[in-house]
Amino acid sequence: MDVKRRRIVLRSIALGFLVILVGTIGYMVIEGQSALNAFYMTAITVTTVGFREAFDLSPPGQLFTIVLAFGGVGVILLIASEFARAMLDTDIRRMIGIRRDLTMIKKLSNHIVVLGYGRMGRAVVEVLRERGVSFAVVDLDSERVHDLEEEHQAVVRGDATQDGVLRAVGVARAGTLITCLADDAHNVYAILLAKQINPEITVIARAVEDGAEERLRLAGADRVLNPYRVGGTRLAITALKPTVTDFIDASLSGSSIELELAEVVVHPSSDLAGKTLAGAEVRQRFGIIVVALKRGEESTFNPGPHERIEAGDVLVALGPLQALESIEQATQ
Repeated sequence: MDVKRRRIVLRSIALGFLVILVGTIGYMVIEGQSALNAFYMTAITVTTVGFREAFDLSPPGQLFTIVLAFGGVGVILLIASEFARAMLDTDIRRMIGIRRDLTMIKKLSNHIVVLGYGRMGRAVVEVLRERGVSFAVVDLDSERVHDLEEEHQAVVRGDATQDGVLRAVGVARAGTLITCLADDAHNVYAILLAKQINPEITVIARAVEDGAEERLRLAGADRVLNPYRVGGTRLAITALKPTVTDFIDASLSGSSIELELAEVVVHPSSDLAGKTLAGAEVRQRFGIIVVALKRGEESTFNPGPHERIEAGDVLVALGPLQALESIEQATQ
């Protein structure tokens, strides 16, 4: 129920109380009755239940009763209609919202699915939105889902450990799954289901309790992060090396400075494949610095100029955004 409709309903209810108050006072003044008798007479008149009158009415009292009966019935009908309209509008809007969300999700491919829209999930979504990345969210809380619907974001309300919910959010077509559920057991079950639906999906999991990392990896998580451990480490490093932390934060967020960190995958068709870093003239050609090179499970930090670039390698590069976009195109 939106704010405008809620105000109308509240005003209708207030009008109903006003009619009862006027009726009670009217019988007390016109017929000289007690507050209880006057209230009883008002109640049976407004609700038209047809009970026996509490006292004999004088001609003025009869006229007052006629006016009160018509006015009371009108107010009751008004309140009932406003309640019905409010409930109907809410249901219609919810149905429209669900259809809109499902339509949006059907258009998504290779997107990121975020399970849970609590504090952690909200922070994840904020970064994805800033980067312009396609995503869809699953959450069980109706208010959180409503907030996302108001922002026209793809969202499904439901239990993230249910097969149908994961399919509805497009896990079968998604590239990455981020689990931010508040319980490790739920995260494990959601990962198992997601891997069953889409074995190729990359899973990044949040570990709630110490020692849950191994269980999440066994379930199929490719990356596991414990936010408390990560946060504690960052706090300590910030205290010891604040300038380094500021630089890394600015590089990752793309704010404050014109440099960003990015990772690019070298495809077999790229002209960089098979060349050394010096032979490919990466720094001269693109204006970026290769910070690390990952090949399979092995990583080389600060690779030398004679390090060969092979297809499938992942280059971690530092440079301006435009330069990073250029090397991403060159590695395709």
